[in-house]
Amino acid sequence: MLTKIRKTISIVVLAVALYGLFSDHNDLLPFTMAGLAVMMVIMGAEEHQKDRKSYRSYLFFAVSLFLILVTIKDFIH
Repeated sequence: MLTKIRKTISIVVLAVALYGLFSDHNDLLPFTMAGLAVMMVIMGAEEHQKDRKSYRSYLFFAVSLFLILVTIKDFIH
C-alpha cells in the first residue's frame, strides 16, 4: 500500500519539478519540497514497518521535518 502511494507521489513530484525546470517557474519550488517531504515520511514509515534496527527511518523523518520547515518558511516569505 505504501509503495503504491510513494510511487504515485514521486511521479507527481517529478512532473512538477520538470515543469518548473523547463518553464522557469520558481513559484512551484515550495510545492516540490512539500511533495518530497511527504515522500520522505512515507519512506520512513516503510522502513519502520519493516522493523529494521537501522537509523534510516529516523533519518527520513528528520529530513522530512526539515523540508516541512523550509517549505513553511518559503510560503510565508
